[in-house]
Formats: sequence, structure tokens, C-alpha cells
Amino acid sequence: MNDDRLQYLFDRYCAGACSPEERQELALLCLLPENQQALEKIMEATWERTSLENDMPAREGDLVLQNILHTPAKELPPVRKIGWQRRVAAASIILVAGLGSYFFLTHKKETPGEVLQAVVVNDIKPPVANKAVITLADGTELPLDSAVNGQLAMQDNVKLVKLANGQIVYKTTGGGMVSSPQYNTLSNPRGSRVIDMELADGSHVWLNAGSSIRYPVAFTGNERKISMTGEAYFEVAHNVAMPFKVISDKAEVTVLGTHFNVNAYTDEENTKVTLLEGSVKVNGSGTAKVLRPGEQAQVTDKIVVTADADLEEVMAWKTGKFIFGEKTDIETIMRQVSRWYDVDIEYQGKIASHFGGTISRQVNISEVLKILEATGNVKCSVLGKKVIIAP
Repeated sequence: MNDDRLQYLFDRYCAGACSPEERQELALLCLLPENQQALEKIMEATWERTSLENDMPAREGDLVLQNILHTPAKELPPVRKIGWQRRVAAASIILVAGLGSYFFLTHKKETPGEVLQAVVVNDIKPPVANKAVITLADGTELPLDSAVNGQLAMQDNVKLVKLANGQIVYKTTGGGMVSSPQYNTLSNPRGSRVIDMELADGSHVWLNAGSSIRYPVAFTGNERKISMTGEAYFEVAHNVAMPFKVISDKAEVTVLGTHFNVNAYTDEENTKVTLLEGSVKVNGSGTAKVLRPGEQAQVTDKIVVTADADLEEVMAWKTGKFIFGEKTDIETIMRQVSRWYDVDIEYQGKIASHFGGTISRQVNISEVLKILEATGNVKCSVLGKKVIIAP
């Protein structure tokens, strides 16, 4: 049954006729070990048939086949009508493209290396629980995974509530004025799911794994100021009379009401502020820049603004993906993997190649490593909570 369905979907994919749902089903079937032998036979038969029909020399066909897994994903459109050679290449990429993921080398080797299998002593699943902890003004710690739904605390006439969907909400009760603000800290450790929080002013914050944010329970005075480490996405409630400020190690972001992302992990070489909607002012290193939607400020000892930021890549963590541009080094990739799966990374040798592509954040770490290894330029192994990367 599976063999017939696999053949049907493969033929439709090669013809550029697959629907998104059928491509997803084909990717899932390709991942199943029991389908590997049937898949190899289908590919061999398809290659043989198309080679005969188009009279391609055997030696040239072998070279094309060897390079299939090293073909940049941007050359493999999923539906567009293309030549038969590239249709077969597009279908073949599914072998390393489980669950809609793909990866490729920016610079291919002259001779493709053997596709390796990641050595995994114990597999590591993606986060299934929220391990975030809220520290109240009096020092009380509230682990959110074990906290019951409903009111968790009352501070400064503001209720702290956990909703059934896991969201954390601060709700004002309409009490008297607050003389001095009380501060809470939300810490979301490595290996924890993204946490969604609504502040007392109605602003929304999504906090990535390995991040923390410190904020007043109720905003007072003439500004709304919070501090953070790691990565967070903000949708700020508009208030002209009370600007919203985000303070990180290298940058200060000031807004009135807008949508923006801040990546301020201490192990990254710079802080990135990316604007999706509205306007923000970024201060850092003694200078200031005002961003327009689609722009990104990178802050080190100066501020460099990129006019057309890749917003899909920036927001991938919030949409359940790893997305990397074509010139991403292995260290940048593995820092994200480390935070999400709560593992340490050890490098044995220099990996000079750059990578690019998309991987779901919902798969086990072994699938991520297998996709990386399919490029032929890196070997991965997992020992306990350590991932070893070698050329």
C-alpha cells in the first residue's frame, strides 16, 4: 500500500503537480526506514527511464545523480515546470528534506563526500514543556509548568494570571496609584518552549529559549522600561505619552507602539533589532538610528542598518522553524540548536563551509543533525547532552 502511494506521490512531484499536502505526505513517507528500499528503486527506475528518453550519457547521469544532494535548494522549485533532470533532482532532495526541511552548502565540494549518518547515542526531543519561571518582587519563584491555571499572584493592584493556553497575563484591577514599581523577572531557560506574556499595559512579549526579561508589574511615570537578555518579539501597545523602552547589553530601543524583534544573546557577536511594523529608535555605542519596517540594526561598537532584512529568518523561532541564510557558519547554527535542545556543543576541528536552509524545530535533534550531515561537509555525534561537530 505504502509502495503504491509512494510511487504515485513521487511521480506527481517530478511532474510538478503535487499539492502542499501531498509534498508533506511524501516527505513523511521518505523519512520512514521501511520505505527506503522502495524509494531507492523508484528513483533508480525514474532515472533510468528519463535517461533513455533523453539520451543522456551514463557517465554524465552518474555525475548529476552524485550531486543531487549538493544542489542548492533555490534551484529546486517545488511546483514550477522544469526540465526532467532538475525534476528528478527536486524529487531526490526529499531524501534529506523530511517534514518540509532542506539544507545545502553555500560552496559545494569539487567531489561530493559520502552522505553520513549522525551517531546518536541518545536522541533528544524538542521541548514539549514550558520551563519558564517568574520571580516575583519578594523573591518568590513560580515555575510555570507546574502552576495551575488562574490567578498566581496579586502585586501593585495587578493580578498575575495563567491562562489555559499557557499565556501569562498581568491584569490591572483599578486600584490606587503605585508609588514605587515592583519588578518581576521572567526567565525562559534552554530547552523550553516559547512563552507568551501580556504586560499590564496590554503589550505582548514572546520570549525565546535561553532568554529573560525584567519588567515592572505596573508601568508608572513617563516611560515604560524593561530590560532583557536573549531574544524576544514585542507587539507594543500604543501610548504617545509613555514611550516603551527595551534595554539590552549593547542597545536601547525606544518605541511608542510597534512590532519588533530583539536578539541580544550574550554569546552572539552583536545585538540585532528588526522592525516589522511602525517605527523604533535604536541607541547604542553613542549613536542612534531610526528604523523603518523591514530594516534591521546590528549593534556592536557601531550601528549598521540593513535595509531589507529577511523577516522570515528573523521570526523563524516564533513560527517553529530554524531558518538560515546562505552564508551561515556552523557556529551560528549550533548556537540556536544548543538553546532549543538544551545541549552543549564541542568542535573537533574547523568547519570552513557555510550553510543555508530550513529545518523544523519540532523534530528530534537526530533529524537536524542528519540533514546537516547530508551536505557532506560535517560529521555530528550526540553523547549525553553534548553534540560533537567535526569536519
